[in-house]
Formats: sequence, C-alpha cells, structure tokens
Amino acid sequence: MAPHHRLPRMAVSYGRTRILRLTVLACIACTTLVMIMQIGRAWSRGRDGHRHHLLQGASPGWKTTEEGLVPVKSREELGREMLEYVRGLPGLQGEVAVLSKRVRVVESKEGAVGEGKIRRVGRGFLEGHGFARVDLTPPAAGEGRNDNGETLKQETRLPVPGVVEVPVDVPRDDMGDPGEVLFGIASDYERVSRDDFGLVRDWAGFLTNHSAERERKEKRRSNGAGLLLVLSKATESEVVEVKARLWQAGIDGTVFVVEQREGKDSDRYKGGVYAQLFQRLLMSRFGKGEVGAGKTRRWFAVVDEKVFIPNLRKLVWEMDTRFEDEGEWFVGLPTEKEDWADDENGKQITYGGGAVVMSPSALDTVGQLMCFQAGGKGGNDEVKADSNWGETLYKCLEQERYLKMQVLVGGGGYLPGEGNQGQKVSGRPLVLRTDKDPFKFSAKGHLVSNVCGEECYLQRFLFADSWALINGHSITAYPRRIEVQMSSQKMTQQKGFQNKSGGGEVADKIAVHSTSSVGEGQKIAWRGGKTKTWRLVSAEVRDDGKEVWQAYVNEKGIGSKEEEKSDVDSVIVLVWEF
Repeated sequence: MAPHHRLPRMAVSYGRTRILRLTVLACIACTTLVMIMQIGRAWSRGRDGHRHHLLQGASPGWKTTEEGLVPVKSREELGREMLEYVRGLPGLQGEVAVLSKRVRVVESKEGAVGEGKIRRVGRGFLEGHGFARVDLTPPAAGEGRNDNGETLKQETRLPVPGVVEVPVDVPRDDMGDPGEVLFGIASDYERVSRDDFGLVRDWAGFLTNHSAERERKEKRRSNGAGLLLVLSKATESEVVEVKARLWQAGIDGTVFVVEQREGKDSDRYKGGVYAQLFQRLLMSRFGKGEVGAGKTRRWFAVVDEKVFIPNLRKLVWEMDTRFEDEGEWFVGLPTEKEDWADDENGKQITYGGGAVVMSPSALDTVGQLMCFQAGGKGGNDEVKADSNWGETLYKCLEQERYLKMQVLVGGGGYLPGEGNQGQKVSGRPLVLRTDKDPFKFSAKGHLVSNVCGEECYLQRFLFADSWALINGHSITAYPRRIEVQMSSQKMTQQKGFQNKSGGGEVADKIAVHSTSSVGEGQKIAWRGGKTKTWRLVSAEVRDDGKEVWQAYVNEKGIGSKEEEKSDVDSVIVLVWEF
C-alpha cells in the first residue's frame, strides 16, 4: 500500500513546482514590460528636453562647444562685465563712445591668403551696430541703480555686442621647432619685477605653448625653447622670486646673477655682463647648463629684454631653411630705422638691432674673443651698462676674427636706401620691440593667438563696409572709395637691396637675406577723405582661455573729413571666441 500512496503526493509536488515556475516567469515578464515603458517615457522626455536645449542654444544664454551645450553669461551679465572692462582702461573717463563686437573665428574655406596679403570678409564690420555713448563715471556712493534721472546716464551695462565672423588661416604644420633655440637675456630685478613682472608675461608669449591648439584648461607649458636670464643686480631672495615667476608662467628658464668685480671696473662695461651670459650659453651648449638638460640646440639667441617674437616657429623655419646645419652663422634681426647707420665708407650697416642668433660654432667663436671677456672694454671702447652690446660684440668679431653678419629682414622690417629714403616691407614681422611705437602693446596683442593661432596675430582683414582690422594692432575706418593695390618692395638675396626708387647699398661686411614676407604685398589705397584709426591699448584672456578681449581706442578730436570730429574718446571692444 505504501507505493500506492506515494504517487499522488509526487504528482501534487510536481504540479506545485510548475505553478511556482510560471509565477516567477510572469513576474519577470511584468517587470521587464514596466522597465521598457519607463525607458520609453524617459527617452520621450529627453528628446523634448534636447529640443528645448537646442532652442535655448540659439539664445545668448547657451553656447555650443565640443562638450555640448553649455550655459554662458546672460546679456545683462555680459553688458555689466564689458562696462567694467572699459572703465578699467587707462586714460578713459567721463563720457565715452563705445562699440562692442563678438568675433567668431571660422576656418577659411579658401586656404591661406599668404604673407603680406589682406583677408577679405564678405560682411560689414558695423552691420547696423553703431557707437553708444556711455558715462564711465561710477555711480556715487549711496545712489540706487534705478531707472530715473542721472543714473540712467551713468550706465550699469553696455549694449549687447553684435557678432561678426572672420575666416582665419589654419595653423601650418611645416614650421620650425622652438625647442631648437636657447635664449639669453640680460636685465635687473627692478625692471623684471616692474608692472607685476610684466616682462615675464611678455617672454611667455614666445617661450610657451601660447597657441589655439592647446587645451584651454591646460596649464601653460614650455614650447621647448629655453631661457637663461642674467640679472646684474639681485639678492638671493629676488633670484628665487624671479625663478618662481618663470616657473608659474610655464617658461623653461633659469636665473643667475652677474659676478661682481672689485674696483673701478666692477660692472661698468656691458661687455662684462654679456660675456658672462655668453659663457653660460656655452656651458648649456655642452650639457652643463640648468635649462633643458640633454637637449641639443641648433640656435643660441641673445636678445634685449624688450624684444618680442610673434611667431617663434616661423623664425626657426626661416633660419633652418636658409642656413645649413654645420655652418658658422652669426645672424642679426634688425627691425627699425634706428638699427641701421652709415659706416666709414658711407654704406649702411647694422649690429643686429638688439637681437642676434648664432649657430653652435659661432657661439664657440664668440666665447674665445679676448676683447669680449668679462670686464673687457669691447674693442677698447668703453661701454656703459645701458649701451648697445651688439655693437661691442660686432667690433670684437671684426677685430679678432672676421665673421660676416647675416641679416634677416622680415615683414615690417626697415630697408635703408639712398638719401635716407628707407621704407618698411610688407607682411608680418619676425621680431618686434615693445619699447617703441607702433608695437608697444605687441605682447598683449599676441594674446589673441589663444583663440585663432599665431598666424592670426597681425593678420589684416578688410570688411565689406571699408573697415579694416590688423588683429592685435589697430582698426581703421576708411572712406567708401577704396581699392586694394599691390606694393612691390624687393631685396636681393645677398648684399644690397633694390626697389623702384633705385635703392642704396649695404656694407660688404654684412649679407642681407629676405624672408617670405618680403616682396609683393597688398596695401589699401583710397581717394578723398581721411581715415579714422583705433589702436590697441589692452587685451586679456578670459573664460579659461576660450575668449580674448581686446580694446582699441581713438582719442577725441580725431575724425575723417566726411564726418564731424568726435568730441569724446571712443573705444571698440572685440571679444574673440571659437
């Protein structure tokens, strides 16, 4: 009987198991269905939200970036920020006429325009946006920011800026390597620390990865070029401070103090200061320096503290393509008329204009000059601490060992001629000086390279309404009747130069080389009327490097013939962005 009673219990057990299994499967199916419905609802809401964000993206409150749509400042916030920026500009007060523009950089579809050429922009610069007069006087303490009476005149924000798009050249990949160059600069602590170490910020413009290709939030780093800074007067704590500033700016550099001599010849001679600098450069050449240990340098450059190089990659490329590796090259980079003088034969000569570049073998030669040793008088000529060290060096080379100076003249460089009739060549310069007009603010102007690359700095743009921009330098309003003409200024590849007026001849002691920016260029010509120009006075990087603000100022009393001369100062603020 026992087996008979065991069978029904097994059947019942089997049936209960099947029911449990079916129940579990049903629960899983229901849960899956609910999850699918929830995902569908979320996707629907996300699609609507994305559409909503796209609509917002078209408004001033949003911007499209590689990270997607991100919020930006409102119109009111931007207007207030711009007003504070204009209020902080030097020399402006009271009522001022202000025009603000947002400049959006777009990649050119036509390719590079080339050196010395003008980039045409199909739209007008103004495009319906005129100047607005604002009172820069801050509201008096205790006054409310309401809409009545006088506080309306004392604006709380600037009008919303208009937008203009400009095509820029794509950065070239075939340029030189900045890491080939080691720079030597002589100064003192007082000058270096002036204006909150303004010189260090200037040097960072050509010694760091100061370009639009780097990540904006990335800390600025060395571009490979090195710096040896010699200070004629500094304490140990001051040297430490300067080193820290160089490091903070991303410069691969070191600092040392001139060894002081006893007696009347302590540091009276510039040759002594620079001789020690050259000796340090020689130590670095043979791997004994503190900068870029183990790095092979092809060029050693000694420049004045106020020399600025707008595109070091281009300068290195120009040097590499003209001078062979194993040669003994001593190259001067003059830019101004004052860099040239008559020699004993009445021919033009230069000592480099405060910027000299040497090959390793030429540096070896300079290091062996007895007349240029520390404390030496440089060719028996007494040289004060603020005199032209380049002339001292040149005379020493001429006295002890003949080494012909190669002169490399780039865009904006001065070419001497007969009867003191020299001229500037077209194109963007290789070297600038920040202590002379018209490039006193060249380091500030160069900041725009954060947004559009080094090729964009000093690029010329001509707009459809006859307004022209030299990026980082000036903005000019021309009369309507203008035309772009070709200007030919050519120079021979060796000594001498030629132009339409006949030209003059440089001394046999030097050999002149032209860069790609010398030759045929373009200029703007007009008939009737006068121009009105706003010149750069300030620039700064904002928004983690994604924007560069520029301020161009025209002083009151300057105006074209066809308009009433302005009775107020006027400012144009450009906000460069991606």
